[in-house]
Amino acid sequence: MQLIITDNASQWFKKNLNLTSGSGIKLYGKTVQPHNVKHSPEQGYAVEDNLDNATVVTEKDGISYHINFDDGWFFSGMIVTVDYTENDAQPTFNFKWEHNGNTDVDASTGASSKYEEYWE
Repeated sequence: MQLIITDNASQWFKKNLNLTSGSGIKLYGKTVQPHNVKHSPEQGYAVEDNLDNATVVTEKDGISYHINFDDGWFFSGMIVTVDYTENDAQPTFNFKWEHNGNTDVDASTGASSKYEEYWE
């Protein structure tokens, strides 16, 4: 699992969430239930400075962007790029498989299998 935050996304988070150096953003997947997973551009984020449960941390412009262990199953095996353009209402998430870079992510495949023992 890899997490990439673009310059544009970083600036959006800092401006719109009033973040300062040392702040943190938790990223998570929006799901109804573990078996209804969709890796779409619209996923979740929240201000969270505590990194105790972080499984992946990427620092950008003094802000720690992280995915917690409990949400790791959603992002398992993925390269996740968070980006922002002026046409977007909020930052968007782009997913690629780590093993082949395929951008057509099918969430019904094994993306979550690494962590399923923790959520079933």
